[in-house]
Amino acid sequence: MIMKKIFTIIVLATIAISSQAQGLHRFFINTPDSIQPYMKKLDREAMILSADSSKDTCSYMSILYGGTVSITHISKELIVFHPSKTLTQEFAILPTDSDSVFCVISTYKAPEGESNVKIYDKNWSLLSTLDLTDKAKLARPDTISEARFEETAQTQEIKMVLASIDKKNTKQLNIEYSMPLMSSDEKKAFLPLVLKTNLKWDGKTFN
Repeated sequence: MIMKKIFTIIVLATIAISSQAQGLHRFFINTPDSIQPYMKKLDREAMILSADSSKDTCSYMSILYGGTVSITHISKELIVFHPSKTLTQEFAILPTDSDSVFCVISTYKAPEGESNVKIYDKNWSLLSTLDLTDKAKLARPDTISEARFEETAQTQEIKMVLASIDKKNTKQLNIEYSMPLMSSDEKKAFLPLVLKTNLKWDGKTFN
């Protein structure tokens, strides 16, 4: 009887994991053309089917205009997709009280990076767009005086934020200030002030 219960638990857990993976993979495959115009649905499906999570680049494909697209990370909870040299898209499945939702992060680098974070339901209906400009922080290291910190911090207004799902904990969103175009000397002075912030998924949003 005990062995039967253990077997049942293992089977149910396997089904849950499989369903979660299938949910995220199907969500990625069904990406609307307005969000992912680079590839056809059948091509995205072929990439998922050929993906090998043990490789650095799990899956790649040449596309019509001569470039390549690639998946560099794939799991039941997260897909990291590179549709172009300047764009990275992260697709994550997140639990809620009653079901699951999907987070899509699009990060553009040209050359400085900027991310937008959106939450969708399984039918690709937009639920929310996260404003992270008030979440990115600057911090004063011990090696910089208070006066110097204030002087340097006031030279920049936080408008561009980089965001990424943590690969080890997909319920965590890592964000940091993205430095706009600066001279090399300005970047050197400003970089020590940039604080990496971790936001946690609470079942509704990242806080």
